Amino acid sequence: MKKYKFTKEFLLGGAVAAHQFEGGWDQDGKGLSIADLRRYNPNLNRKDINTERAMTKAKLAEALNPPKDLVFPKRHGIDFYNNWKQDINMFGEMKMKIFRTSISWPRIFPNGDETKPNEAGLEFYDKVFKECKEQGIEPLVTLSHYETPYHLVEKYGGWKSKELINFFTNFAEVVFKRYKNLVKYWMPFNEINAAIYSVWAGAGLKDDEENIETKSYQAMHNLFVANALANKIGKSINQDFKIGCMIAGMMTYPFDCKPENVLLNLHQEQRRKYFYFDVAVGGYYPNYIKKYWERKNIKLDITTEELEIIKNNTSDFSGFSYYMSGVYSVDEQELVEGNLIKFGKNPYLDSNQWGWQIDPVGLRVMMNQIYDRYQKPVFIAENGLGFVEEMKNSSEIIQDDYRIEYLKKHLQQLLLAINEDGVECLGYTLWTPIDVISHGTSEMTKRYGLIYVDQDDFGNGTRKRYKKKSFAWFKNVIETLGETLWDED
Repeated sequence: MKKYKFTKEFLLGGAVAAHQFEGGWDQDGKGLSIADLRRYNPNLNRKDINTERAMTKAKLAEALNPPKDLVFPKRHGIDFYNNWKQDINMFGEMKMKIFRTSISWPRIFPNGDETKPNEAGLEFYDKVFKECKEQGIEPLVTLSHYETPYHLVEKYGGWKSKELINFFTNFAEVVFKRYKNLVKYWMPFNEINAAIYSVWAGAGLKDDEENIETKSYQAMHNLFVANALANKIGKSINQDFKIGCMIAGMMTYPFDCKPENVLLNLHQEQRRKYFYFDVAVGGYYPNYIKKYWERKNIKLDITTEELEIIKNNTSDFSGFSYYMSGVYSVDEQELVEGNLIKFGKNPYLDSNQWGWQIDPVGLRVMMNQIYDRYQKPVFIAENGLGFVEEMKNSSEIIQDDYRIEYLKKHLQQLLLAINEDGVECLGYTLWTPIDVISHGTSEMTKRYGLIYVDQDDFGNGTRKRYKKKSFAWFKNVIETLGETLWDED
Protein backbone atom coordinates (compact mmCIF):
# COMPACT_ATOMS: atom_id res chain seq x y z
CA MET A 1 0.00 0.00 0.00
CA LYS A 2 1.42 3.35 -1.04
CA LYS A 3 2.17 5.74 1.82
CA TYR A 4 0.08 8.81 1.03
CA LYS A 5 0.28 12.05 3.01
CA PHE A 6 -2.01 14.97 3.68
CA THR A 7 -1.32 18.31 2.03
CA LYS A 8 -0.27 21.19 4.28
CA GLU A 9 -3.65 22.81 3.57
CA PHE A 10 -5.67 19.82 4.78
CA LEU A 11 -7.65 20.73 7.91
CA LEU A 12 -7.00 18.03 10.51
CA GLY A 13 -8.38 18.51 14.00
CA GLY A 14 -11.19 17.75 16.42
CA ALA A 15 -14.88 18.44 17.03
CA VAL A 16 -17.10 19.10 20.06
CA ALA A 17 -20.56 20.55 20.75
CA ALA A 18 -21.40 23.32 23.21
CA HIS A 19 -24.13 21.36 24.98
CA GLN A 20 -21.80 18.43 25.64
CA PHE A 21 -18.75 20.22 26.98
CA GLU A 22 -19.41 23.91 27.64
CA GLY A 23 -21.44 23.92 30.84
CA GLY A 24 -22.20 27.29 32.45
CA TRP A 25 -25.87 26.71 31.67
CA ASP A 26 -27.02 29.40 34.10
CA GLN A 27 -24.08 31.82 33.79
CA ASP A 28 -24.00 35.27 32.22
CA GLY A 29 -27.57 35.29 31.02
CA LYS A 30 -27.69 32.02 29.09
CA GLY A 31 -31.16 30.62 28.50
CA LEU A 32 -32.36 27.03 28.74
CA SER A 33 -31.71 24.81 25.71
CA ILE A 34 -33.50 21.61 24.77
CA ALA A 35 -30.27 19.75 25.59
CA ASP A 36 -30.35 21.10 29.16
CA LEU A 37 -33.51 19.05 29.70
CA ARG A 38 -31.84 15.71 28.93
CA ARG A 39 -31.57 13.64 32.10
CA TYR A 40 -29.04 11.00 33.03
CA ASN A 41 -30.50 7.58 33.77
CA PRO A 42 -28.09 5.46 35.86
CA ASN A 43 -30.31 2.41 35.33
CA LEU A 44 -30.25 2.60 31.55
CA ASN A 45 -30.55 -0.67 29.65
CA ARG A 46 -28.51 -0.13 26.50
CA LYS A 47 -31.02 -2.09 24.48
CA ASP A 48 -33.44 0.77 25.19
CA ILE A 49 -31.23 3.66 24.10
CA ASN A 50 -33.70 4.86 21.45
CA THR A 51 -36.42 4.92 24.11
CA GLU A 52 -34.12 6.80 26.47
CA ARG A 53 -33.28 9.32 23.75
CA ALA A 54 -36.98 10.04 23.13
CA MET A 55 -38.51 13.08 24.79
CA THR A 56 -42.12 12.54 25.84
CA LYS A 57 -44.60 14.92 27.45
CA ALA A 58 -44.13 13.11 30.76
CA LYS A 59 -40.32 13.31 30.60
CA LEU A 60 -40.47 17.00 29.73
CA ALA A 61 -42.80 17.74 32.63
CA GLU A 62 -40.40 15.90 34.95
CA ALA A 63 -37.38 17.82 33.57
CA LEU A 64 -39.09 21.16 34.14
CA ASN A 65 -39.97 20.19 37.75
CA PRO A 66 -37.30 17.61 38.60
CA PRO A 67 -36.99 15.63 41.83
CA LYS A 68 -33.80 16.35 43.74
CA ASP A 69 -32.06 13.17 42.65
CA LEU A 70 -32.46 13.81 38.91
CA VAL A 71 -29.20 14.80 37.18
CA PHE A 72 -28.80 16.83 33.98
CA PRO A 73 -25.12 16.42 33.01
CA LYS A 74 -25.23 18.64 29.91
CA ARG A 75 -25.88 21.62 32.14
CA HIS A 76 -22.36 21.43 33.58
CA GLY A 77 -20.63 19.64 30.67
CA ILE A 78 -16.92 19.48 31.43
CA ASP A 79 -16.98 23.19 32.33
CA PHE A 80 -15.24 24.45 29.19
CA TYR A 81 -17.00 27.74 29.91
CA ASN A 82 -14.55 28.34 32.77
CA ASN A 83 -11.61 26.35 31.35
CA TRP A 84 -11.63 27.47 27.71
CA LYS A 85 -8.09 28.86 27.69
CA GLN A 86 -6.50 25.73 29.17
CA ASP A 87 -8.39 23.44 26.80
CA ILE A 88 -7.62 25.44 23.67
CA ASN A 89 -3.97 25.57 24.71
CA MET A 90 -3.99 21.77 24.90
CA PHE A 91 -5.55 21.63 21.41
CA GLY A 92 -2.76 23.94 20.26
CA GLU A 93 -0.18 21.65 21.85
CA MET A 94 -1.80 18.80 19.89
CA LYS A 95 -1.13 20.90 16.75
CA MET A 96 -4.78 20.78 15.69
CA LYS A 97 -5.28 22.80 12.52
CA ILE A 98 -9.03 23.13 12.95
CA PHE A 99 -11.42 23.05 15.90
CA ARG A 100 -15.08 22.40 15.21
CA THR A 101 -17.35 23.71 17.95
CA SER A 102 -20.82 25.17 18.21
CA ILE A 103 -22.19 28.47 19.42
CA SER A 104 -24.90 27.88 21.99
CA TRP A 105 -27.91 29.67 20.51
CA PRO A 106 -29.49 30.43 23.94
CA ARG A 107 -26.20 31.92 25.14
CA ILE A 108 -26.63 34.59 22.46
CA PHE A 109 -30.45 34.79 22.46
CA PRO A 110 -31.60 33.28 25.79
CA ASN A 111 -35.20 32.77 24.63
CA GLY A 112 -34.41 32.65 20.93
CA ASP A 113 -36.97 35.26 19.87
CA GLU A 114 -35.34 38.44 21.25
CA THR A 115 -34.32 41.20 18.86
CA LYS A 116 -31.11 42.11 20.73
CA PRO A 117 -28.38 39.58 21.61
CA ASN A 118 -26.81 38.87 24.99
CA GLU A 119 -23.48 40.71 24.86
CA ALA A 120 -21.90 38.50 27.55
CA GLY A 121 -22.47 35.45 25.33
CA LEU A 122 -20.93 37.15 22.31
CA GLU A 123 -17.90 38.19 24.37
CA PHE A 124 -17.33 34.59 25.47
CA TYR A 125 -17.00 33.38 21.89
CA ASP A 126 -14.82 36.40 21.06
CA LYS A 127 -12.34 35.02 23.57
CA VAL A 128 -12.65 31.43 22.34
CA PHE A 129 -12.11 32.21 18.65
CA LYS A 130 -9.29 34.69 19.31
CA GLU A 131 -7.49 32.10 21.43
CA CYS A 132 -7.92 29.55 18.64
CA LYS A 133 -6.30 31.97 16.20
CA GLU A 134 -3.41 32.61 18.59
CA GLN A 135 -2.85 28.84 18.77
CA GLY A 136 -2.83 28.57 14.98
CA ILE A 137 -6.21 26.80 14.96
CA GLU A 138 -8.93 27.57 12.41
CA PRO A 139 -12.41 27.58 14.01
CA LEU A 140 -15.21 25.67 12.25
CA VAL A 141 -18.45 26.82 13.81
CA THR A 142 -21.78 25.01 13.93
CA LEU A 143 -24.60 27.45 14.60
CA SER A 144 -27.06 24.93 16.00
CA HIS A 145 -25.84 21.61 17.42
CA TYR A 146 -28.99 20.27 19.11
CA GLU A 147 -29.20 23.50 21.13
CA THR A 148 -32.51 25.11 20.19
CA PRO A 149 -33.66 27.49 22.96
CA TYR A 150 -36.36 25.73 24.97
CA HIS A 151 -38.57 28.84 24.92
CA LEU A 152 -39.02 28.35 21.16
CA VAL A 153 -40.40 24.88 21.85
CA GLU A 154 -42.68 26.04 24.65
CA LYS A 155 -44.10 29.06 22.82
CA TYR A 156 -43.98 28.07 19.13
CA GLY A 157 -43.85 24.27 19.14
CA GLY A 158 -40.27 23.88 17.87
CA TRP A 159 -39.14 23.63 14.27
CA LYS A 160 -42.54 22.57 12.92
CA SER A 161 -43.30 26.29 13.18
CA LYS A 162 -42.02 28.50 10.36
CA GLU A 163 -41.56 31.32 12.86
CA LEU A 164 -38.30 29.64 13.95
CA ILE A 165 -36.80 30.31 10.51
CA ASN A 166 -36.71 34.06 11.17
CA PHE A 167 -35.45 33.63 14.73
CA PHE A 168 -32.62 31.41 13.50
CA THR A 169 -31.61 33.69 10.63
CA ASN A 170 -31.52 36.64 13.02
CA PHE A 171 -29.19 34.65 15.27
CA ALA A 172 -27.06 33.63 12.26
CA GLU A 173 -26.76 37.20 11.01
CA VAL A 174 -25.63 38.47 14.41
CA VAL A 175 -22.85 35.90 14.80
CA PHE A 176 -21.77 36.07 11.13
CA LYS A 177 -21.24 39.81 11.53
CA ARG A 178 -19.59 39.51 14.93
CA TYR A 179 -17.05 36.87 13.91
CA LYS A 180 -16.62 37.61 10.20
CA ASN A 181 -12.90 38.24 10.71
CA LEU A 182 -12.31 35.32 13.08
CA VAL A 183 -14.26 32.44 11.50
CA LYS A 184 -14.14 31.29 7.89
CA TYR A 185 -15.77 27.84 8.03
CA TRP A 186 -19.39 27.39 9.10
CA MET A 187 -22.10 24.74 9.36
CA PRO A 188 -25.61 26.07 10.09
CA PHE A 189 -26.95 22.81 11.57
CA ASN A 190 -25.40 19.66 13.00
CA GLU A 191 -26.71 16.39 11.57
CA ILE A 192 -29.71 18.16 10.06
CA ASN A 193 -31.38 14.78 9.37
CA ALA A 194 -31.80 14.29 13.14
CA ALA A 195 -35.10 16.15 12.66
CA ILE A 196 -36.42 12.83 11.33
CA TYR A 197 -34.55 10.29 13.50
CA SER A 198 -34.16 12.11 16.82
CA VAL A 199 -36.95 14.64 16.74
CA TRP A 200 -36.36 16.30 20.12
CA ALA A 201 -32.68 16.98 19.52
CA GLY A 202 -33.04 17.80 15.83
CA ALA A 203 -36.29 19.74 15.79
CA GLY A 204 -37.54 20.37 19.33
CA LEU A 205 -40.50 18.01 18.85
CA LYS A 206 -41.80 15.60 21.46
CA ASP A 207 -41.72 12.00 20.28
CA ASP A 208 -45.28 11.32 21.38
CA GLU A 209 -46.86 14.23 19.52
CA GLU A 210 -49.72 13.32 17.19
CA ASN A 211 -48.84 12.96 13.48
CA ILE A 212 -45.16 13.07 14.41
CA GLU A 213 -43.88 11.93 11.02
CA THR A 214 -45.67 14.73 9.17
CA LYS A 215 -44.55 17.26 11.78
CA SER A 216 -40.94 16.08 11.60
CA TYR A 217 -40.88 16.40 7.79
CA GLN A 218 -42.39 19.88 8.07
CA ALA A 219 -39.66 20.71 10.57
CA MET A 220 -37.12 19.23 8.17
CA HIS A 221 -38.32 21.53 5.40
CA ASN A 222 -38.19 24.56 7.69
CA LEU A 223 -34.63 23.62 8.65
CA PHE A 224 -33.68 23.36 4.97
CA VAL A 225 -35.05 26.86 4.34
CA ALA A 226 -33.21 28.23 7.39
CA ASN A 227 -30.02 26.48 6.23
CA ALA A 228 -30.28 28.04 2.77
CA LEU A 229 -31.04 31.50 4.15
CA ALA A 230 -28.04 31.24 6.48
CA ASN A 231 -25.90 30.46 3.43
CA LYS A 232 -27.28 33.55 1.69
CA ILE A 233 -26.84 35.84 4.69
CA GLY A 234 -23.33 34.59 5.41
CA LYS A 235 -22.12 35.15 1.85
CA SER A 236 -23.58 38.68 1.88
CA ILE A 237 -21.51 39.47 4.99
CA ASN A 238 -18.26 37.81 3.87
CA GLN A 239 -18.05 36.28 0.41
CA ASP A 240 -15.02 34.29 1.52
CA PHE A 241 -17.03 32.29 4.04
CA LYS A 242 -17.14 28.56 3.37
CA ILE A 243 -20.53 27.31 4.56
CA GLY A 244 -21.30 23.59 4.43
CA CYS A 245 -24.08 21.25 5.46
CA MET A 246 -23.64 18.60 8.16
CA ILE A 247 -25.52 15.31 7.92
CA ALA A 248 -25.40 12.12 9.99
CA GLY A 249 -23.69 9.64 7.68
CA MET A 250 -25.85 6.57 7.06
CA MET A 251 -23.56 4.09 5.25
CA THR A 252 -25.46 0.88 4.47
CA TYR A 253 -25.18 -2.17 2.23
CA PRO A 254 -27.60 -4.85 1.06
CA PHE A 255 -27.18 -7.90 3.30
CA ASP A 256 -26.33 -9.97 0.21
CA CYS A 257 -26.89 -9.96 -3.56
CA LYS A 258 -30.54 -10.97 -3.28
CA PRO A 259 -32.22 -8.44 -5.62
CA GLU A 260 -34.90 -7.56 -3.06
CA ASN A 261 -32.17 -6.68 -0.54
CA VAL A 262 -30.37 -4.53 -3.08
CA LEU A 263 -33.61 -2.69 -3.82
CA LEU A 264 -34.40 -2.25 -0.12
CA ASN A 265 -30.97 -0.80 0.53
CA LEU A 266 -31.37 1.59 -2.41
CA HIS A 267 -34.62 2.91 -1.01
CA GLN A 268 -33.15 3.23 2.49
CA GLU A 269 -30.12 5.12 1.13
CA GLN A 270 -32.39 7.50 -0.73
CA ARG A 271 -34.56 8.32 2.28
CA ARG A 272 -31.91 8.14 5.01
CA LYS A 273 -28.88 9.61 3.27
CA TYR A 274 -29.20 11.12 -0.19
CA PHE A 275 -32.40 13.08 0.49
CA TYR A 276 -30.65 15.52 2.83
CA PHE A 277 -27.67 16.04 0.55
CA ASP A 278 -29.96 16.37 -2.48
CA VAL A 279 -31.73 19.31 -0.85
CA ALA A 280 -28.86 21.03 1.01
CA VAL A 281 -26.12 20.48 -1.60
CA GLY A 282 -28.13 19.75 -4.76
CA GLY A 283 -30.81 22.36 -4.15
CA TYR A 284 -33.88 20.29 -5.04
CA TYR A 285 -36.48 17.92 -3.62
CA PRO A 286 -36.04 14.55 -5.38
CA ASN A 287 -38.98 12.62 -6.79
CA TYR A 288 -38.39 9.60 -4.54
CA ILE A 289 -39.15 11.63 -1.40
CA LYS A 290 -42.23 13.18 -3.01
CA LYS A 291 -43.50 9.68 -3.82
CA TYR A 292 -42.79 8.58 -0.24
CA TRP A 293 -44.85 11.51 1.10
CA GLU A 294 -47.61 10.59 -1.35
CA ARG A 295 -47.73 6.99 -0.12
CA LYS A 296 -47.72 8.07 3.52
CA ASN A 297 -50.26 10.87 2.96
CA ILE A 298 -47.76 13.43 4.27
CA LYS A 299 -48.83 16.93 3.25
CA LEU A 300 -46.43 19.80 3.90
CA ASP A 301 -46.54 23.57 3.71
CA ILE A 302 -43.88 24.23 1.07
CA THR A 303 -44.00 27.42 -1.01
CA THR A 304 -42.54 28.17 -4.44
CA GLU A 305 -40.53 30.99 -2.89
CA GLU A 306 -38.99 28.61 -0.35
CA LEU A 307 -38.03 26.15 -3.09
CA GLU A 308 -36.26 28.99 -4.92
CA ILE A 309 -34.37 29.92 -1.76
CA ILE A 310 -33.21 26.32 -1.39
CA LYS A 311 -32.27 26.09 -5.07
CA ASN A 312 -30.22 29.29 -5.11
CA ASN A 313 -28.35 28.95 -1.80
CA THR A 314 -26.74 25.53 -1.70
CA SER A 315 -23.89 24.41 0.56
CA ASP A 316 -20.26 24.95 -0.40
CA PHE A 317 -19.23 21.52 0.86
CA SER A 318 -20.78 18.25 2.03
CA GLY A 319 -20.05 17.64 5.69
CA PHE A 320 -21.05 14.46 7.45
CA SER A 321 -20.39 12.36 10.52
CA TYR A 322 -19.23 8.78 10.09
CA TYR A 323 -18.96 6.16 12.83
CA MET A 324 -20.25 2.84 11.52
CA SER A 325 -22.23 1.07 8.82
CA GLY A 326 -25.04 -1.48 8.68
CA VAL A 327 -26.95 -3.74 6.32
CA TYR A 328 -30.54 -4.17 5.18
CA SER A 329 -32.48 -7.31 4.38
CA VAL A 330 -36.11 -8.07 3.61
CA ASP A 331 -35.69 -11.12 5.86
CA GLU A 332 -35.51 -11.05 9.64
CA GLN A 333 -32.04 -10.10 10.86
CA GLU A 334 -30.11 -9.27 14.01
CA LEU A 335 -30.09 -5.53 14.64
CA VAL A 336 -27.18 -3.47 15.98
CA GLU A 337 -27.06 0.09 17.25
CA GLY A 338 -26.17 2.98 14.97
CA ASN A 339 -25.70 6.71 15.46
CA LEU A 340 -29.38 7.67 15.19
CA ILE A 341 -31.03 4.43 14.03
CA LYS A 342 -30.55 0.66 14.16
CA PHE A 343 -29.23 -1.41 11.25
CA GLY A 344 -28.86 -5.08 10.42
CA LYS A 345 -25.64 -6.73 11.60
CA ASN A 346 -22.86 -7.18 9.04
CA PRO A 347 -21.14 -10.57 9.62
CA TYR A 348 -17.88 -9.24 8.17
CA LEU A 349 -17.41 -6.46 10.72
CA ASP A 350 -16.36 -6.20 14.35
CA SER A 351 -18.24 -3.97 16.80
CA ASN A 352 -17.19 -1.63 19.58
CA GLN A 353 -18.42 -1.77 23.19
CA TRP A 354 -21.70 -0.11 22.24
CA GLY A 355 -22.50 -2.41 19.31
CA TRP A 356 -21.46 0.12 16.64
CA GLN A 357 -19.91 -1.80 13.73
CA ILE A 358 -16.41 -0.69 12.79
CA ASP A 359 -16.04 -0.17 9.04
CA PRO A 360 -13.13 2.02 7.87
CA VAL A 361 -13.63 1.05 4.21
CA GLY A 362 -17.22 2.31 4.49
CA LEU A 363 -15.84 5.82 5.05
CA ARG A 364 -14.02 5.63 1.72
CA VAL A 365 -17.14 4.33 0.00
CA MET A 366 -19.31 7.12 1.39
CA MET A 367 -16.77 9.80 0.49
CA ASN A 368 -16.87 8.53 -3.08
CA GLN A 369 -20.67 8.36 -3.16
CA ILE A 370 -21.20 11.90 -1.94
CA TYR A 371 -18.40 13.51 -3.96
CA ASP A 372 -19.39 11.73 -7.19
CA ARG A 373 -23.03 12.77 -6.79
CA TYR A 374 -22.50 16.48 -6.08
CA GLN A 375 -18.95 17.32 -7.23
CA LYS A 376 -18.34 19.50 -4.18
CA PRO A 377 -15.67 18.96 -1.51
CA VAL A 378 -16.53 16.67 1.39
CA PHE A 379 -15.67 17.23 5.04
CA ILE A 380 -15.55 14.49 7.67
CA ALA A 381 -17.08 16.38 10.58
CA GLU A 382 -17.15 13.55 13.16
CA ASN A 383 -15.44 10.16 13.43
CA GLY A 384 -14.26 8.43 16.58
CA LEU A 385 -14.46 5.59 19.07
CA GLY A 386 -16.16 5.65 22.46
CA PHE A 387 -14.83 3.43 25.23
CA VAL A 388 -15.06 2.92 28.98
CA GLU A 389 -11.88 4.33 30.51
CA GLU A 390 -10.90 5.07 34.09
CA MET A 391 -7.75 6.57 35.57
CA LYS A 392 -6.73 5.00 38.86
CA ASN A 393 -4.09 7.63 39.66
CA SER A 394 -3.01 10.99 38.24
CA SER A 395 0.36 9.67 36.98
CA GLU A 396 -1.30 7.06 34.78
CA ILE A 397 -1.46 7.49 31.01
CA ILE A 398 -4.47 5.74 29.50
CA GLN A 399 -3.20 3.31 26.88
CA ASP A 400 -6.02 3.70 24.33
CA ASP A 401 -4.46 1.68 21.52
CA TYR A 402 -7.98 0.60 20.46
CA ARG A 403 -8.79 4.25 19.67
CA ILE A 404 -5.51 4.76 17.85
CA GLU A 405 -6.20 1.68 15.72
CA TYR A 406 -9.72 2.87 14.89
CA LEU A 407 -8.59 6.38 13.91
CA LYS A 408 -5.56 5.10 12.02
CA LYS A 409 -7.60 2.79 9.79
CA HIS A 410 -10.19 5.46 9.03
CA LEU A 411 -7.56 8.07 8.22
CA GLN A 412 -5.81 5.60 5.93
CA GLN A 413 -9.05 5.06 4.02
CA LEU A 414 -9.60 8.81 3.85
CA LEU A 415 -6.17 9.24 2.25
CA LEU A 416 -6.89 6.45 -0.21
CA ALA A 417 -10.18 8.14 -1.17
CA ILE A 418 -8.34 11.39 -1.85
CA ASN A 419 -5.29 10.00 -3.62
CA GLU A 420 -6.57 6.92 -5.44
CA ASP A 421 -10.22 7.82 -6.04
CA GLY A 422 -9.86 11.57 -6.62
CA VAL A 423 -12.25 12.69 -3.87
CA GLU A 424 -11.81 16.34 -2.93
CA CYS A 425 -11.82 16.58 0.88
CA LEU A 426 -11.34 19.78 2.89
CA GLY A 427 -10.67 18.23 6.27
CA TYR A 428 -11.37 15.84 9.11
CA THR A 429 -12.35 16.57 12.70
CA LEU A 430 -12.33 13.57 15.02
CA TRP A 431 -14.94 13.17 17.71
CA THR A 432 -13.56 14.30 20.05
CA PRO A 433 -10.27 15.83 21.28
CA ILE A 434 -11.48 15.79 24.88
CA ASP A 435 -13.95 13.67 26.88
CA VAL A 436 -17.46 15.15 26.83
CA ILE A 437 -20.98 14.24 27.95
CA SER A 438 -22.61 11.68 25.64
CA HIS A 439 -25.32 13.19 23.47
CA GLY A 440 -27.59 10.15 23.43
CA THR A 441 -27.30 8.94 27.03
CA SER A 442 -25.98 12.00 28.93
CA GLU A 443 -23.28 9.86 30.53
CA MET A 444 -19.57 10.49 30.96
CA THR A 445 -18.71 6.77 30.92
CA LYS A 446 -18.75 6.64 27.12
CA ARG A 447 -15.48 8.45 26.45
CA TYR A 448 -14.29 9.52 22.99
CA GLY A 449 -11.56 12.00 23.89
CA LEU A 450 -7.82 12.11 23.41
CA ILE A 451 -7.77 14.03 26.69
CA TYR A 452 -9.20 12.41 29.83
CA VAL A 453 -11.41 14.52 32.11
CA ASP A 454 -11.62 13.46 35.76
CA GLN A 455 -15.39 13.51 36.07
CA ASP A 456 -18.02 10.82 36.54
CA ASP A 457 -21.58 10.42 35.25
CA PHE A 458 -22.96 12.52 38.12
CA GLY A 459 -20.50 15.39 37.63
CA ASN A 460 -18.25 14.39 40.53
CA GLY A 461 -14.47 14.73 40.20
CA THR A 462 -11.70 17.29 39.93
CA ARG A 463 -12.35 17.95 36.20
CA LYS A 464 -8.60 17.99 35.69
CA ARG A 465 -7.39 17.15 32.18
CA TYR A 466 -4.90 14.34 31.41
CA LYS A 467 -3.43 13.32 28.06
CA LYS A 468 -4.13 9.80 26.83
CA LYS A 469 -1.69 7.88 24.64
CA SER A 470 -3.76 8.92 21.60
CA PHE A 471 -2.96 12.58 22.30
CA ALA A 472 0.72 12.19 21.38
CA TRP A 473 -0.19 9.83 18.53
CA PHE A 474 -2.59 12.30 16.89
CA LYS A 475 -0.14 15.16 17.37
CA ASN A 476 2.46 13.10 15.52
CA VAL A 477 -0.01 12.34 12.72
CA ILE A 478 -0.67 16.06 12.24
CA GLU A 479 3.00 17.04 12.41
CA THR A 480 4.04 14.40 9.83
CA LEU A 481 1.00 15.10 7.57
CA GLY A 482 -0.11 11.53 8.16
CA GLU A 483 3.14 9.84 7.18
CA THR A 484 3.18 7.88 10.46
CA LEU A 485 -0.22 6.36 9.66
CA TRP A 486 1.59 3.81 7.53
CA ASP A 487 4.19 2.81 10.14
CA GLU A 488 4.10 -0.83 11.16
CA ASP A 489 3.04 -1.41 14.77
